[in-house]
Amino acid sequence: MYSLVSYVQGKSIASYVYFTETVRRFGKDKRGVTAVEYAIVAAGVAAVVTVIFGDEGPVKGMLTAVFEKIKTTVESSIPGK
Repeated sequence: MYSLVSYVQGKSIASYVYFTETVRRFGKDKRGVTAVEYAIVAAGVAAVVTVIFGDEGPVKGMLTAVFEKIKTTVESSIPGK
């Protein structure tokens, strides 16, 4: 028959082994790493897109210049203007 002390020691050892195995498995688990990497890349792409296509971005200035040139060319080609 087991005494209370040996029962508690057995449970303590079992708990320790379970905890260390869980930590070891967690350290080797790479499934979440890819998701984190994709989230970082998505945040970087969002930042670049915001800078390029934002209100003061270079694309807006370029498009404005192109359409102003087209407008000027079309207006100058209309007789009577």
